[in-house]
Amino acid sequence: MGVLLVLFVVSMVFASGVVDPSIFKIDTMSWMQPNSPGPNEISVIPAAIIKDYYNDLGYAIGDKFLVHINVTDVTDLFTWQLNLTWNPAVLNFTKKVTYGDFLFRTDSPDKTSRIVPIAGGDNVTGYGWVAETVLGDYDGVTGSGRLVSLEFQVVGYGATDLAISTVGDLPTTLLNSAGTPIAFTSFDGYFRNALSGDATLDGIVDVFDVLKVKYHRSGPPPGPGGYLREADVNEDGSIDVFDILSVKANLGRSV
Repeated sequence: MGVLLVLFVVSMVFASGVVDPSIFKIDTMSWMQPNSPGPNEISVIPAAIIKDYYNDLGYAIGDKFLVHINVTDVTDLFTWQLNLTWNPAVLNFTKKVTYGDFLFRTDSPDKTSRIVPIAGGDNVTGYGWVAETVLGDYDGVTGSGRLVSLEFQVVGYGATDLAISTVGDLPTTLLNSAGTPIAFTSFDGYFRNALSGDATLDGIVDVFDVLKVKYHRSGPPPGPGGYLREADVNEDGSIDVFDILSVKANLGRSV
């Protein structure tokens, strides 16, 4: 009875809208994660999956892969809920969930709600959620570790963020053993399986990709388009002549 009650309460807390999700996230960096994670950080691991559609096996349409969600230096974590969003034209969530070891370190003899996995998702709009809570009247867990691993299937060609969302009916949430929200910083993931040099993501490397890179170049002189990750072909944080050279080295390739 106690287990069922906890599961019901956790679901109701997250769905009720009583807790304001705007207080949960201090900042989001969608393209770069820190070398030394700070306190109360939730990160998508790996930070980026950048693969060539033909040259890298395992990332073509129909293939599956895992992404992991880690928490860093959190205190008294009792309940967590993750909401991850993506482009459903590129990826689908298979709903395969493997809980990490972090919350399972609890002193509770009943451990956590993973005995009845709480998870769901929608591959039409592109979001998935999963939650876990300590069972019983015990302290939360302190430290760093893995919360969960999620499986995705490649359904299209292109690129998408894997974004930790704090909005909607089931926002990403951390609660301590008193039921108080824990503020956190999140770092999103990124997936791209386009051909090397395909800055326009149209399936062919041609002069339009060169123009795209020039439009978004960091300078000097800077292009008018501002930073665009797809145009940063070599993923060094700057769009410059080296990206143009990479595009030219792949001219003529197509899916």
